[in-house]
Amino acid sequence: MAYTYGTAEWDSAYREMVEERLKKAAKPYIMGTPEWVATFEKMVQEDEEYKRVAKTWEGTVVIHILASPANGINDDLYLFMDLWHGDCRFIRLVPKIVGANANFVLTGEMERWQAVMKKELDVTKAMMQGKVKLKGSLPTIVRYVKASIRLTDLAAEIDTKFHSELSEEERSAYLAWFNSYREQFGF
Repeated sequence: MAYTYGTAEWDSAYREMVEERLKKAAKPYIMGTPEWVATFEKMVQEDEEYKRVAKTWEGTVVIHILASPANGINDDLYLFMDLWHGDCRFIRLVPKIVGANANFVLTGEMERWQAVMKKELDVTKAMMQGKVKLKGSLPTIVRYVKASIRLTDLAAEIDTKFHSELSEEERSAYLAWFNSYREQFGF
């Protein structure tokens, strides 16, 4: 059954799917899976330092991960963050139409995001160098660089397995899951 994003039905089914995956999934979580996203969301929501450095930030931010079939990512992924004055309302995988229309969209290949999350690449420098493309106001992002750094630090704390690190068996299981849920949830 396909759900329509933005409806109570989609939201309820998404939360149920995340809860089920959290019960079954073993760490490290694969980057970009619902259990990874839910872990990130919880960390941001509970982080006092983020709340402090982002107290005047408002808007939606999307981490747009470009498709990489060689790494088992056959379609672009959109991780949507609804951030408001130090609060993180939610972080979710969302359909393209939703992700592409966020206030700020940061687009890059999985390898770039992997480098950012391993703290080998500073996200602000990556934007300045064109390694991560920004749709939205660069001056606004730069003004909130401490909040961006804190989000990156929190993502780096998650016990993560990146797509390039998956075995063939893990990649096949991920693709089977993703293709099934992409049809249901539109991501």
